[in-house]
Amino acid sequence: MPTSQERISRKFSFILNNGAEVFPIQMKRRDTGTIAFRISLGGTDGNTLKACEEVDEETMVRKVLEEGYAVRCKSLDGNKHGLYKHGHRSVREIRRNAT
Repeated sequence: MPTSQERISRKFSFILNNGAEVFPIQMKRRDTGTIAFRISLGGTDGNTLKACEEVDEETMVRKVLEEGYAVRCKSLDGNKHGLYKHGHRSVREIRRNAT
């Protein structure tokens, strides 16, 4: 099922080694209903709620692009998803959007 367009950040995307493009997405927290971008430093348990910060778009962009954080991402068709970080995993490049 494709990701809801209003939960996708188009400030930047990651281009993966296989050519897929994934975008940061906001996640809805089941227990509180909070919708936010989930970022972490990665590493052991980096993909867990315990290890992440829930932040707004501006904070997410700054921490991912300038401070080396990872962010939850999905492709526009919803088929590819995961925690991605520049220079790690299967990320080839970051594509920044001017708007």
